[in-house]
Amino acid sequence: MKAIRNFGSRRYSIIFISLSMLALFSMSLSCENAGSSKLPELETESITGVTSTSAISGGKIKLDGGSDIISKGVCWGIEAGPTIKDFHTEDGSGNGDFISTMTNLNPDTEYRVRAYAVNQEGIGYGDEKVLKTQSEIQGAQIIADHSVVDKYDDIPQYYIDQVKKMWLSYAGESHTNAIRTGMVLLKNLNPVYSVSQIASGTPEPYTTSNLRVNEATWGSYRSGPTGWVHFYGEQDWYTSSGAISQTKASLDYCATNGPALAAFGFGWCYDPDYMTSAAISDYLRATQEYVDHCATRGYPTRVFFTTGPVDDYSGLYGYNNHLRWKQIRDYVALDASRILFDYADILCWSNSGVQTTQTHNTYTYPAIVPENYVPTTYGHISDVGSIRLAKAMWWMLARIAGWNGQT
Repeated sequence: MKAIRNFGSRRYSIIFISLSMLALFSMSLSCENAGSSKLPELETESITGVTSTSAISGGKIKLDGGSDIISKGVCWGIEAGPTIKDFHTEDGSGNGDFISTMTNLNPDTEYRVRAYAVNQEGIGYGDEKVLKTQSEIQGAQIIADHSVVDKYDDIPQYYIDQVKKMWLSYAGESHTNAIRTGMVLLKNLNPVYSVSQIASGTPEPYTTSNLRVNEATWGSYRSGPTGWVHFYGEQDWYTSSGAISQTKASLDYCATNGPALAAFGFGWCYDPDYMTSAAISDYLRATQEYVDHCATRGYPTRVFFTTGPVDDYSGLYGYNNHLRWKQIRDYVALDASRILFDYADILCWSNSGVQTTQTHNTYTYPAIVPENYVPTTYGHISDVGSIRLAKAMWWMLARIAGWNGQT
């Protein structure tokens, strides 16, 4: 009996060891399989281009989970945690980042938005963003001129926070310095309007803590197709087919490689060679091409039209330039979807609401207000003028972010 008990003990020990080894092997195999395929990991893009019925978002694929992405897009709903069972876009396959356009939204409605990606393991979701569509009774066309300077402090906190997610590139030469200067001066007066600005190097990465402003483009017609450039003249924006192709390539680069560019405009210089009616027509044609280029590709970039300098202008030269800026205003007014930053008009009005004018023969036209010009600091204008530009820019960017302009 003892021998049998000993034999049985050994037998049970062998069976127990075998079962234990099998369990460990199974666990190891299970862990190995789990490690080879996981759900995708991704980040939801910031929401831009908000209207009463549409908006733009997208996603950045961080990890594909070990297998190819077979479907991707964004999903949205009024409840937290939207899934593909809710409204969603389908933006192809592949492991690259993507842009999504949400349509058929309800006006004046708050949505929750998440990017999604599908691989053989299942569906991964990005972080959740909040989208508030515009009201149907929204403000007029986005025209940032002297009339909006005092309205910058009407911007609701929600839209101030949306602007802080943006990158603004106001590409140009010396006059564009006034935009960056004014943004920093306004921040110093009121930290609510937080901003970071650079004049060289790589644009700052995405952040939610401050607006990023510079004059950067990826390459230029004059300096070459690659590398970050902080000097962009008329020859780079509109005077040749090569310049237009390179500017489009810069927009493509920002949309594909980041950082995502929210707003893009051109800063004029003094040069009288570019102040003819024909030259302005070339500018309008090129800028409209950039607007259409971004819209048809679903880029989150809003390209805006601009007027230019009014400092050191007088006589016939000043009057002719007034006509050129009017030519731009008249073009923008033809389509309510166009956006204008009216640099010239902003500087021809004082903080007390008085316009300055000059006269040539029998013609009277707007002229820069002396306090907006002297003492000159950066960008050929004064700190007072720079701050006026900054206030109007905040208003315009808030409108681009979806604010309807109402308090």
